Amino acid sequence: MGQINLSNTPNRYSMKIVLVLLSITVCFISCQPANTDADRKNEVMEADIKFNQMASEKGIAEAFVYYADERVIKPTPGKQPVVGKFALMDWYDKNPPGDEKLIWSPLRAEASGNLGYTFGGYELHTKTPDGLRDTVLYGNYVSVWKRKSDGNWRYVVDTGSATDGPVSLKR
Repeated sequence: MGQINLSNTPNRYSMKIVLVLLSITVCFISCQPANTDADRKNEVMEADIKFNQMASEKGIAEAFVYYADERVIKPTPGKQPVVGKFALMDWYDKNPPGDEKLIWSPLRAEASGNLGYTFGGYELHTKTPDGLRDTVLYGNYVSVWKRKSDGNWRYVVDTGSATDGPVSLKR
């Protein structure tokens, strides 16, 4: 009768090590906290805040182009919407913001899965047409956000409308 070569078969000790390592791996994977809708809501809010910071530091056009999704839709007053990131870049080349300063603040955010929105108020600081005095225009906005595969949020639709004063969600 032939002999069984035990040098190529695992012993009980090595099998236990494999089982322990497998158990630790499964526990590690299953014990990771799930990325909940509350987490996503916070991520969307944070993306909107960083978007505003960039607009303040680097200018409106640069921030709106940077945070735009490739398939962005940007409504424009009295005209057809701008569709696509390259079209948005072209639109800002033809319509530079000038010395305007746009400041906004998200007041509410919601998110589920890879989509979310922010709603907030804005102030547009500009000069009167004669350039003699400063003006502040108020409005509200809605941005729809999409979470990209790299985890970053980019807006897919952004629109706003003028209001008679600072925006509040208080009743």
